[in-house]
Amino acid sequence: MLKNKLIRADLYLLVLFIAYCVAVVLRVSIEGTGYTSPDSEYYMEAARSLKSGEEFIIRDLYGLHTGQKNARVLFTAWPIGYPTLIAIITWVSGLNLFWASKVLNLIFAGLGFLLLRHINRRYSFVLASIYGAFTIIEMYSYTWSECVFMYGCLLFTFLIYKVYVSGKPSLIYALLAVAAFMFLVRYIGFFAGGVTLLLAIITWFEQRRRVSRHLFIVFVLNVIFVCGYVMHNHYAAGYNTDAQRLTEDMGSPLKVLWMAIKGLMIELFIIRNYYLRGIPGGLTIATALLQVTVIGYIRSILRQQREAVAVAVKGNILSHTAVVVALAYLVVLVFLRSISQFDPPNYRLLSPFTILMLFALVNYIVALPDQIKGAVRAKYVIAGFFILSLLLNLPKKFLLSQLL
Repeated sequence: MLKNKLIRADLYLLVLFIAYCVAVVLRVSIEGTGYTSPDSEYYMEAARSLKSGEEFIIRDLYGLHTGQKNARVLFTAWPIGYPTLIAIITWVSGLNLFWASKVLNLIFAGLGFLLLRHINRRYSFVLASIYGAFTIIEMYSYTWSECVFMYGCLLFTFLIYKVYVSGKPSLIYALLAVAAFMFLVRYIGFFAGGVTLLLAIITWFEQRRRVSRHLFIVFVLNVIFVCGYVMHNHYAAGYNTDAQRLTEDMGSPLKVLWMAIKGLMIELFIIRNYYLRGIPGGLTIATALLQVTVIGYIRSILRQQREAVAVAVKGNILSHTAVVVALAYLVVLVFLRSISQFDPPNYRLLSPFTILMLFALVNYIVALPDQIKGAVRAKYVIAGFFILSLLLNLPKKFLLSQLL
């Protein structure tokens, strides 16, 4: 009986992944920009440069980094990880850089689905349904490094959890590899070192001194790696990441915090983002009401087993860990924005926080024992809600015109 349920769950997960790939390809094919931005073009330019043997000397396509269009400049504004992965996909598949970047995104979406299957095979499709949220599918449509970074955040969170409950040295040193990967994809990935240090301190006070020592070694090695990379940038290019980030008035930390709060308020609209400007449209209001209804319904069907639910939620260390990692990322993001110049905290920059929080919240429900009355129903309601979000984030006008 259980085996049949697991096979059915795998089938659901596979169908969901295929539908997700179709949705992303459809969005990319219909959108006039192909879900690319100037940043996307810089990523692809770096991949082209690497593929042609020029290493990471790129053309400053828009003059954003040198003030002169097409001037030759070392690729330091972002880490080398994402364009390197695009170049590898191009070498292996023969695809052009544009489609290689989209295939790369879908590969990491697939890796995310597999990780969630490993976490909870029986309800992996419920966990994976969070990829249907507006912010997440938007990110996996764009040629941006955040989609790879989000997978790194999920994997890092899972490893932190496994290290805490098992203390295995092999898992502890796997944290170093994942933290380095995250930094090579996005500079803010250095925050993983801070989380590792936090866990080292926690395990030290819990009298788990051996685990704590290993974690502290991993933290020190991570710091050495990050500092070595940044020092190389400074030696080769004259600045740590990108000179233009240091030339603007950053604003006070309170102002940056307010920008982050507004960004988080927007992220509360899961199906369809409302940017807090003007009167929201009918679809935005309808989806917001649907979201409130779903939350209220789940609370109502679980209320009868309040004590059992509370015990299960309290013991869900994995979800607790995801919340801690998400908050650590948010704190570092606000800090960095207060000392350097980049976009205000929006759905793009907040996407790692969003996916971790969605995972944590959904996993609180998914991890509930099926014996709790209403738990199974709540899990399927959540999956249905996010699948509906996926459908509503398809290019509706185009599809309707094709049907007509």
